[in-house]
Amino acid sequence: MASMQSAQAVAERVDIHKSCLALEAIVHLLDDYSEAARAIVALHKKLAKALKDAAAVKPTAEIPSTSSCPLVLATSEP
Repeated sequence: MASMQSAQAVAERVDIHKSCLALEAIVHLLDDYSEAARAIVALHKKLAKALKDAAAVKPTAEIPSTSSCPLVLATSEP
């Protein structure tokens, strides 16, 4: 009977605990990775929308000179 009990103890409790902690760390890292992937997808969508909006802007026939710009005039005065 004593030999059956020793044969059933395949792994030590400490080893099982270490394995569980390692698996827990992997699960947490995969969760963090999926959150980061979702954030990247959201940023990619925002970038695509911004590029689409920028491409839809119609060019102007005339570009005003910078010397007539009020901001340039205000900052260039002593």
